[in-house]
Amino acid sequence: MNDKPSVVFLIPFASQKVRSNWPTACKYLQQTLRSIRNSASENYRVVVAGTEEPELEMGFDSGIHFLSLKHPFPSHPEYRAALRLDKLAKLDAAWRYAKSNWQPKYVMKLDADDFISSRLVGWLDGAGTEAGYLIQHGWFWRSGARSLIQRTEFLARACGSCLIIRSDLADRTGPFLTEAEGAVLDEAGSRFAASDHYSLVPGSPTTTLLLNDTHQRYTSQFSYLGHKLHTFPFGAVIYRASSDSVTGVSGDRARKFDLRMTLGAIRRTRFITQSLRKEFMLG
Repeated sequence: MNDKPSVVFLIPFASQKVRSNWPTACKYLQQTLRSIRNSASENYRVVVAGTEEPELEMGFDSGIHFLSLKHPFPSHPEYRAALRLDKLAKLDAAWRYAKSNWQPKYVMKLDADDFISSRLVGWLDGAGTEAGYLIQHGWFWRSGARSLIQRTEFLARACGSCLIIRSDLADRTGPFLTEAEGAVLDEAGSRFAASDHYSLVPGSPTTTLLLNDTHQRYTSQFSYLGHKLHTFPFGAVIYRASSDSVTGVSGDRARKFDLRMTLGAIRRTRFITQSLRKEFMLG
C-alpha cells in the first residue's frame, strides 16, 4: 500500500451509549471491513471514527485505522438530528486524519453495516477520472436473509454509502445543509425541502460537499460547484436494512411499503448467488 490510495473510506461508528446492541454493531462493522479487505486492489485506506473502539475479531491494521474521538454527543432538540450531527462530526474528524496522513484520489462515506464490491477499488484505480460518482445501482438486503436479495437502480434514495468524491472537491462549500442535519430553515425553505428532494433548498446554511447527509441532492450540489456527478457503472454496494443502524440513525432504515411498492420489490427480488456472496463477502 502507498500513501496515494485510489480511495479512502470514512466510516462513522456510533457510540456504545446510543447503540441498543453493541455486539451486533461490532459484528456488522466487522462484516463491512471484511468486504473492503476482499477488494481485488489493495490501493485503499479506511478510517473508522468512533468513541469506543469496536470489539473485532480481525482488529485493525496499516490500511484500516480506528480514530478514537472524545467529543460530546451533540445537543439538539431533535434526537435524530443530533444523531446526524454526531455522524457528521465523526466524518469530519476521519477526513482530517485521512488528509493529514495520505493523499487519496477519492473519498467515500461508508455506513458501518453496508458491503462494497470487490471490484470498486480496482475500477477507481484504472478508470476513475471524474469529479464524482453516484452509486445508483446496487442491492437491498434484509439483514440475515439467507437466500433472497433485491436489486435496485435507486440506491441513493435510501443508502448513505452511495457517493464517491474526488478529494480536491470534498472541502468545497455551498448551501447544502437541510433540516435533516438540524439546520433551521424559514417556512418557505421548509416547505420546499418537503416537496422537492433533489434540488438545493433556498436559505440552506453552508457546509462542505462531504459533510452533509442529503443523498438525493448530491447531483444538485455537484452542479452548484460547476461539476457533473456521474453514475457509477455497476452495482457496487449492498445496503443492509435492519432495525439497527451502526451510525445511530436507525430511522433511515425503516421503510413503509404500499401495495405498488411491495409488487415492485417482488419483481426486483433475486436469489443470492455464490458469485454475489464472493464479490461482497456476504455470508
